[in-house]
Amino acid sequence: MYDKIRKLFANDRFATQSDIQIAEIGEGYAKCTMPISEKHLNGNNTVMGGALFTLGDLTFSVAANSHGTSAVSLNASISYIRPCSIGDEVTAEATEISRTRKIGLYKVSMHNKTGKLIAEMNGTAFFKE
Repeated sequence: MYDKIRKLFANDRFATQSDIQIAEIGEGYAKCTMPISEKHLNGNNTVMGGALFTLGDLTFSVAANSHGTSAVSLNASISYIRPCSIGDEVTAEATEISRTRKIGLYKVSMHNKTGKLIAEMNGTAFFKE
């Protein structure tokens, strides 16, 4: 089943162009990585918030789709905690907090390669039938 999810998200062109890789998939869980390069930087030479949002959104989406039911995002919010810059790698881990037949709640934590917390995201998914 997880091969099907990997194939689905391999077709996510924005995430692919952002160099995001799916590292792990489990039931209600996902881990993705994004090596930081020049294309991820803003004018202050730190990672653009939108790049981290994209990483969190993809990771949350993989976790939400891990049950084999098609899921779409209803809502997502992010808190940026500390900057990171070129040469770093950000790892995002999404965990399922709650799941009903139609709605799932997810928490995504993003850390740099030294383990420092970079950002946290909360996401709500809708499960299509």
